[in-house]
Amino acid sequence: MSNLEKWQWKEQELKPISWKFYDTCEKFPDREAQLFNAALYHGDNNGRFTWREMKERVEAMACALMSMGMEKGDRIGIMAGSSPLWTHSDMAICCSGGVSVTIFPTLSFREAGYIMKDSESRFMFVGDTKNLKMMLDGFSEMPALKKIVILDHSYESSDDRVIGLKKFIEMGNAWKKDNYDKYIARKDSIKIDDWYTIIYTSGTTGEGKGVVLSHFNGISRMAGVDEFWTRYGMDIDETDRTLCFLPLSHIFDRGSCQLAAILFGSTIAYADKPGTLFDDMQKYNPTWINCVPRLYEKIYIQFRQTMEENPTKKKIFDWALKVGTEALEYRKDANGGYNMHKDFDLASKLPFMLRIKFKIADKLFAKIRGLFGNSFRHSFSASAGIAPDLLKFFYTIGLAVVEGYGSTESFNACILNPVTACKPGYMGINANGGQTRIAEDGELEISEAGVFSQYLNKPEITKDSFTDDGWFMTGDLVVQDEKGYFKIIDRKKAIICTAVGKNIAPAKLENLFSTSSYVEQVFFVGDERNFITALIVPNFNYFMDLFAKEGISVDKSKFVMDDSSGVAICTKVGDDFTNNPRLKELIKKEVDAANQNLESFEQIKNYTILNERFTENNGMLTPSQKTKKRVILDRFSPEIDNMYK
Repeated sequence: MSNLEKWQWKEQELKPISWKFYDTCEKFPDREAQLFNAALYHGDNNGRFTWREMKERVEAMACALMSMGMEKGDRIGIMAGSSPLWTHSDMAICCSGGVSVTIFPTLSFREAGYIMKDSESRFMFVGDTKNLKMMLDGFSEMPALKKIVILDHSYESSDDRVIGLKKFIEMGNAWKKDNYDKYIARKDSIKIDDWYTIIYTSGTTGEGKGVVLSHFNGISRMAGVDEFWTRYGMDIDETDRTLCFLPLSHIFDRGSCQLAAILFGSTIAYADKPGTLFDDMQKYNPTWINCVPRLYEKIYIQFRQTMEENPTKKKIFDWALKVGTEALEYRKDANGGYNMHKDFDLASKLPFMLRIKFKIADKLFAKIRGLFGNSFRHSFSASAGIAPDLLKFFYTIGLAVVEGYGSTESFNACILNPVTACKPGYMGINANGGQTRIAEDGELEISEAGVFSQYLNKPEITKDSFTDDGWFMTGDLVVQDEKGYFKIIDRKKAIICTAVGKNIAPAKLENLFSTSSYVEQVFFVGDERNFITALIVPNFNYFMDLFAKEGISVDKSKFVMDDSSGVAICTKVGDDFTNNPRLKELIKKEVDAANQNLESFEQIKNYTILNERFTENNGMLTPSQKTKKRVILDRFSPEIDNMYK
């Protein structure tokens, strides 16, 4: 199904993102633009910016950049966690004609320095003193860099290379008094084809590539979003509110949260930390959020564990789930899609007796839905697929999780499930202003809205990434049903090719462990080998609790904890922990259960239990939480070889 779809944006006069920002500020000057915990930002504006106030802040920061000699087209790094200040920085760079270069705040200097040098960034925003020190230590290795701005109102610098946010804003306001016309001229000179941002891909198999995204890429995609969301009753406006907690350094929250809110006038609330998500949901009551599959999996696992601790509650909820599952079928269409729109009246579709039971069951479901606040309509999920059964669980309790597919190169989702017909196991249909087709070998190809034009400083790789007729080759293998829904098989490069000629998609195997209480991470091996093996990271936190309950003694001095997300997570344990017979018994149980759902050539014939999680800190995960294949294969080469002896 490769017929081109007609989109309204192609008939419209598209304006740059800077123009759209000012348009929203003028339409809704006194409506809330941003909400946040002021205590985390030295009381900044009492935790609330209207669109008028946000425009004033953006102008001050933009003028400060221009006062330091920033020219149109200059690249400027942003290395900070998601915050209102991140958004201010992004819009200040945008409106002064600059190009933002996003850098995940968890990167090492080797990676961050490479991005700054490759992009030839002249200025940089950093979020904290830790990264400031790191970048200052390597300052001489970034020849284009002139000045670093630290996003901290209280910071005072004696180093000429650094300026604190308070002084930076004051400097901008002072320059603005006599030079405002120069700023306006710069802003008005921005064209639709000018560059807006450069985002570096994670580089799971090699060096990251700088994806150049123009104002046209962003605005054409968001115009397509407006049309698609409106078509299926998913549209947003100035009365809506989103909650930002994923990294704005990544295109997902940058587009579907920040830019969507800016273009449509919605309010952006900012979570304190990822670990405080549900507290922040209660506090801000968003109407939509972006999320990743792993969070949904953790919600389900935590809920199931809580139920198992109370047999009476479990029995009641099992009954409710059975009723809910029966009722869910009345949301289903002929193609297997579920209508999860907020206005769908499920109760009216049910037979009388089922309707009575469902009303009772739904009182229990409402308590779970309440965790997401009292205004929640739906969430978008991307970065990886969600197990269909897990999606059905959330649909059963009345939570609309809308899966989609996109990439940095596509400026957000180009495939999306309509909320009126969400099909578990499928990423959705052609969406948001672009075009999709499938190559002869099954690779997804995309064009038009949002699709980037080049990788920075890599003309040969750019050329090799596009077909002769200009379609971007995504590297993802897909199939499509008769209604146009796409199912992602796996990354082309991720497919395991065994020595006996079998091709195996790791994503299929990974899904079998996605809701496991015992297995936290799993990495599959099998390229040019005779069979599949796995490196398994147990859920250390789960087993810590289990061992404590069952009186099993382990060496706690070997525990390594990380609370940077707001929740204490164990990242490393001793060998005595992973060699414990109880742990090994439960891991074997999970592997055996998974193998029952696999063909013989797909089955896990051997595995090794690891005592360390894959993390960004140890270099085995990318900032977007994808495993780094080459790093893991090198790091655990002896263990892998041993599994094949």
